[in-house]
Amino acid sequence: MYRPKMLVLYFGLTIVLFLLSLYHASQHSINFATLNDNFLFCMMLLGLLILILIKRKRSIRIAAGATLGLLSYLAWFSTIPLPEYTNMTLDEQKTAALLLWFLALFLLISKSSGARRRKQFTQLVKHEVIHNQKNRCAICKRKLEPYGSNFHHVNGDRSDNRFSNCKALCIPCHRRKHSGNSSLR
Repeated sequence: MYRPKMLVLYFGLTIVLFLLSLYHASQHSINFATLNDNFLFCMMLLGLLILILIKRKRSIRIAAGATLGLLSYLAWFSTIPLPEYTNMTLDEQKTAALLLWFLALFLLISKSSGARRRKQFTQLVKHEVIHNQKNRCAICKRKLEPYGSNFHHVNGDRSDNRFSNCKALCIPCHRRKHSGNSSLR
């Protein structure tokens, strides 16, 4: 599940950020419109942290998303313009913070183009393959038992579940196929 203790921690962190922005507003006499913007941004950061928690995979994407989220926090709540480094005003810093947040969100939501998840063949594909093979193993031609058949991905891509990529094999032939015995390939 999503670890309720971590969610409470993140919610508490958001409340602390909001209280800090209240304190900052009282010290510098900032109007409540800015305060509402700060609370909204804190909620956006909370959503980003919850998304990081849900993903929970150790990858560069998660680390980059968390880093961009932290940078967006620093850019948003910075009250001093950075004229030495850039000529950005406070409003431009907040815009940059939003852009960093959206980039972090994109990194966390998008899927990697690497290895895809293994998928099972659908029942329709399985029945059609067995019917086309006349209820026989594609390699040894033995009759397939009702529960004694495996379905092999011909091209090796376990996420490719097209009909043309499926072969029904008996269990021993399927084991030999994956054991590295090149005489059956």
